[in-house]
Amino acid sequence: MTASKARTALITGGTAGIGRAIALALLRDGFRVAVLGRRPEPLAEMKRRGCMAIAADVGDPASIDQARVTLEAEFGALDALVNAAGMIARQKIGDTTLDVTAAQIAINLTGTIWCCTSFFPLLVRTKGAIVNFSSALATRPAVGTSVYAATKGGVEAYTRALAFESGPSGVRVNAIAPSLVRSEIWTSTGMAQTSYDAMLVERGREYPLGRTGEPEDVAELASFLVSPRAAWMTGAVIPLDGGSRLGLHIKR
Repeated sequence: MTASKARTALITGGTAGIGRAIALALLRDGFRVAVLGRRPEPLAEMKRRGCMAIAADVGDPASIDQARVTLEAEFGALDALVNAAGMIARQKIGDTTLDVTAAQIAINLTGTIWCCTSFFPLLVRTKGAIVNFSSALATRPAVGTSVYAATKGGVEAYTRALAFESGPSGVRVNAIAPSLVRSEIWTSTGMAQTSYDAMLVERGREYPLGRTGEPEDVAELASFLVSPRAAWMTGAVIPLDGGSRLGLHIKR
């Protein structure tokens, strides 16, 4: 694939965890890849890997709009948008605060909506694809995740509605709903790395496939969804969970 014919992808949250794995997978697939993130060092690392690195905050609509201007000036087109940025905070109902609630809504739900809205005209030109991110917690909640689950439930509803609306324009919209996948989403909000690693091992024993997910597991599905192989697929919310939706009852 020559550079002039290469398709272009934008991944929010593309400097860590699932987003980073998706960015690297799409580079492998021949895309020109832009990543959005807030931290300078991870952005610089992804630039060294061959990505266009854009400093932006998906919780700020003005920042998203500026990122669109930057990307269009550099690439002139967009074929795939992957909304991988996310935030989770464990708060039981009596401990829920307005600021943490607002932050989760701004990043997980409003950020997804506004990224789709802002970049949609570029995607129409290429008949491109959008991949949003829900979570297994939207349908199998855990104590202390009610706000996060609500934002991801909103993403699922938005994905279906947008797919219905955007179908005539040729833009496909799907969502992935992973269960527990190794990432920075818990440690970035205060969980100790040792506690997180222990949680991955313990929970993995309960999954039918015997382990929790790795970012690369998710990246391969995202790669498929933005490819021509998924040309007749839109409005789907796809569980990717090692079988955990079947029940967490297996001890190994």
